[in-house]
Amino acid sequence: MFGKNNTEENLLKTRIKECPLFSELSGSEIKSLLEISHIRDYSENEKIFTHGTIGLCFYIIVKGSVKIISENNGSELMLKELAESAYFSEVHLFSETTHTVSAVAGEITRLIVFAKPDFEELVKKEPRLGNKTLLKFLEFFGEKLDELYKENKIMKHKLNSGTD
Repeated sequence: MFGKNNTEENLLKTRIKECPLFSELSGSEIKSLLEISHIRDYSENEKIFTHGTIGLCFYIIVKGSVKIISENNGSELMLKELAESAYFSEVHLFSETTHTVSAVAGEITRLIVFAKPDFEELVKKEPRLGNKTLLKFLEFFGEKLDELYKENKIMKHKLNSGTD
């Protein structure tokens, strides 16, 4: 947090609070999260991470935008573009799996980055905050899994009936 002015720090706290995974945290809990975070700036079209690399971080967009890109045999397909306050790569805070997509800054972009080792240390140092956050992530992942089940069911019905 060295060298950050109050306006910048307030924006960072606001972006963390806007993330549904952290929206129920108190001001002091947000401050604890901010203390373990890293702030990274990216130039337009700079890669944040690449398909196939090990993921160890969770990201929140402070300013700018991020393109999520699927790469296949040399061709790229933009799956979505995320704007300020959006978050991505949340699974990598808990799992050291490889990225299945790439992320690229859509413009000059500032991100709050939470690294897995720092988050694990926070859970040890502040177990109450760690448990509160972990439970929120479990709830989030449960909802996402339920959405995927529903999408899968719809897709299977469409495939079986031969419709789009």
